[in-house]
Amino acid sequence: MNFNLDHFKESLIYGLIYLPNTLRLVFIPLVIGLSLGTLIALVRVYKVPVIGSLLALFVTVYQGVPIVVALMIYNLIFMLKFNDLAAFLHLKSEVSDVNNIWVGIFALSLTSVCSISEAIRGALLSIDKGQNEAGDSVGLTKVQTIVRIIIPQMIPVAIPMLINNVVGLIKASSVVMAIGIVEIVAGATIPSSRTYAFFEGYAAAAMIYWAFTAVVEGLAQKLKKYTGKFRRNLYD
Repeated sequence: MNFNLDHFKESLIYGLIYLPNTLRLVFIPLVIGLSLGTLIALVRVYKVPVIGSLLALFVTVYQGVPIVVALMIYNLIFMLKFNDLAAFLHLKSEVSDVNNIWVGIFALSLTSVCSISEAIRGALLSIDKGQNEAGDSVGLTKVQTIVRIIIPQMIPVAIPMLINNVVGLIKASSVVMAIGIVEIVAGATIPSSRTYAFFEGYAAAAMIYWAFTAVVEGLAQKLKKYTGKFRRNLYD
């Protein structure tokens, strides 16, 4: 098997063209996951009655569902029920007018919420319980203690786990091609349907993913050093 550099370059260009779709599929779910995941983790760690138990059940059950299965279910619901919902809400939009990338974003967001909530929960549990008592001793409310004392110490602990989640999210974004969304992998293999150079297409996609992940991990290392310095200052 000969490696054709020209086909590789062409596939690389096509993959980069669709990189913005992958960025949306990664960073929108990441922001949602960080927001809701942190909230879920706090509710569970501080044992909010009823809600904490329900959220724990949801996270446990949802993590047992493969992302591709969840994606297919959401896409079927979207395709079959969107027009009915639009008619009920008196909207003029039809299913053909909506970019199904939002189905992928929805599926990845729920996965991100569950995985990030577990990472944040683990980081919160690593903080000594005496920190809460220290906040009480100086007259801070529970919320003030969490915001000013617990979360700043939790962030450096959570970063390595969060980076693993981000990398997992980057790789999981490729499954959306199963419902026709064109991202890096689907884009990089577009020329392959004409040239039959599928090896070069997948190699180009792998190169883009590698570079993307390397940039994310490089930024994460800088963030880890910065937050670690901040945490040490808390004890000076």
